[in-house]
Amino acid sequence: MLEFRAIMNSAVQEIFSFKTCCSLMRVFDENLEIHVKNIGDQPVSIVSVFELEGDYGTMTMETATPPGVHRVDPGDVKALYCYLDEELWQRTYRITFRDDSSNHYRFDISHENA
Repeated sequence: MLEFRAIMNSAVQEIFSFKTCCSLMRVFDENLEIHVKNIGDQPVSIVSVFELEGDYGTMTMETATPPGVHRVDPGDVKALYCYLDEELWQRTYRITFRDDSSNHYRFDISHENA
């Protein structure tokens, strides 16, 4: 079982800018920070690609950092980062993650607490 938390306009953009200022790798405009916590008793391997649902329909986000499959052990939290227009985020009411076994984890978004 997973829990979800999103932070729009977190400090991660400034952190990435500082950490990558002198390297070849650049990470820009990562304004949405997503935490996925495993509250179950078995590991879950989530995929960094996820879907957003809103009044605009469904949109697949394929640009989350870090990309790939991420094992989340019981009690652990995995953070993903991406860019999303703030207006689009306000119109989003659901986010869906998948694990490496194609199980779906849907979360309704409360913008008051996100």
